[in-house]
Amino acid sequence: MQFAPLRQWNSLIQSTVRDSYFLEALNIYSSLLKSGVHGDYLTFPFVLKACARLGLLLVGREVHCHVIGLGVQSDVFVQTSLLDMYSKCSSLTEARQLFDQMPVKTVVSWNSIIHAYAKEFNTMESIRIFNEMHSRDVTPTLSTCVGLVSGCSGSALDLRRGQSVHCYGIKLAFSSDLRFCNSLMGMYVRSDLINSARSLFDSLNEKSAVTYSTIIGGYAKHGDYFQVFNLFTEMRLQQIALDAIVFISLISCCSLFGSLCTASSVFSLLIQSGFDCKPSVAAAVVNMYVKCGDINAARKVFDSFMDKDIILWTSMIGGYVQAGLARTAIGLFKDLMSTGLQPNRITIITVLSACADLGSLYFAKQIRGHLNAVGLKSDLQIQTSLIHMYCKCGSVEKAKEIFDSLSYRDLAAWSSMINCYAFHGKGEDAIFLFKEMLKDRSIKPDALVFTDIIAACSHSGLIEEGVKFFISMQQDYGIEANAAHYSCIVDLLSRAGFFESALEFIRIVPLGSSSQLWTPFLSALRSNCSVPYSNTMLKYSLECKDVSTGNHILLAGISSSLGRWKEATDFRILMNKKGMPKEAGWSRTDIFI
Repeated sequence: MQFAPLRQWNSLIQSTVRDSYFLEALNIYSSLLKSGVHGDYLTFPFVLKACARLGLLLVGREVHCHVIGLGVQSDVFVQTSLLDMYSKCSSLTEARQLFDQMPVKTVVSWNSIIHAYAKEFNTMESIRIFNEMHSRDVTPTLSTCVGLVSGCSGSALDLRRGQSVHCYGIKLAFSSDLRFCNSLMGMYVRSDLINSARSLFDSLNEKSAVTYSTIIGGYAKHGDYFQVFNLFTEMRLQQIALDAIVFISLISCCSLFGSLCTASSVFSLLIQSGFDCKPSVAAAVVNMYVKCGDINAARKVFDSFMDKDIILWTSMIGGYVQAGLARTAIGLFKDLMSTGLQPNRITIITVLSACADLGSLYFAKQIRGHLNAVGLKSDLQIQTSLIHMYCKCGSVEKAKEIFDSLSYRDLAAWSSMINCYAFHGKGEDAIFLFKEMLKDRSIKPDALVFTDIIAACSHSGLIEEGVKFFISMQQDYGIEANAAHYSCIVDLLSRAGFFESALEFIRIVPLGSSSQLWTPFLSALRSNCSVPYSNTMLKYSLECKDVSTGNHILLAGISSSLGRWKEATDFRILMNKKGMPKEAGWSRTDIFI
């Protein structure tokens, strides 16, 4: 009779787990313990499965303690369930430790540890375990191959491994299995082989929502707007149930192309399909409306959710930053902090960007005060964002203080501090720091840091050094010069008064007709008001088709400085004809009470 109550408990737990009521199953197990009845080898596999599906690692560990306390840890099914729980809860160390200690390993055990490494995209270890499994005469199953393929990250080496598994799966007659084919498609999408993924897609007689989601996601990744919506239409005609992943791909395409009309249509369909209640999808919708230039629609979506998660808050804050509404972004961040919800790294970096845009030390100090509270004070990415923020707020000393306090500096940290010196005209300090960075052999400079160091030379009149860096970037580091580098060199030469050299440089670079290269030249020309170059300037204005509003204004200003009033007026008239309105100037004053 003493086992009758346990049989009833087990039956109840098993039925709730089979019906996917995982939280209810754990509540029943808790009631079992409170009643004084202990579980057995039939109880724990289902309880552990509930923990795995809910991702409750701490509860799973507690159940593991119960298993050991009751002496059923040697049961192969209990051991396999524990392994599966640790694997699905992303505790790879505990999963591997348990796997190595198992005296008897079933095919499910081997599959579980392979899937655990696959989640971490550690294909090398997955393949090694697979080879060991094969050497012990354990026959691989469909789940084995799916695990191996799903762990391929998209690198060239992983692709070769995945293709080998593809061939092996064909040999084992898995090629017609939809789950295996979906995994293969995902691998090809991650490897940017969209045509291979599409060939596999077209060969399938049966397609599921996952199949369509995978191929649509692949085309969305490549920005193929037409194929995304074409496949989506096909999916609807086939009456295949829509899922959140498909909608996120559609939203991604709308964000990429900035089509507000299409975005509104997708959002309407989203609501009709019942996915508007998911905060993760709402965050994507907010981002979509921001990219389409409708910040008010984004805010309406944000406000329509009562239970907002941190991703949704971060998306809306980031939306205001992208829309140039930094002060509103900071105000929304303050609202977030009043909710008790914990901001994450991305939230903090986004709001620091808003402070940088405002250039306000007052707000910078407020935001920095939150870092201790959220436990992200020592995060390198956030520290790098702080350096950038203090640079834009005009406090080089604060930026250097943070930089000097870093125990480890990556390229982004070095680049931010070099940029700070460049921004404030401290060319010699920037060069010294750049040379210090080069002493660290683990740091390889990129195109961006060379832009910063050449700009630093330009702002400090260090002509020879700037040209040397420009040459070294290409010859010593194999970095191809881009428009930003060319613009910096034009600025470097023009500021120093070497207009002939600057003009010659503009003529020989691949982007010689770009207004981006003429802007620094014209700015320097206006400062010097050199009459000999007026004819060149006017000739440029007539020949160059890529003339920006700013360059028209500069040309008009130069003409006025030279007393050529008719030409100045002509430039203004030309601006109006081309529909180039001059943006109003503005300034900001922080008033503290």
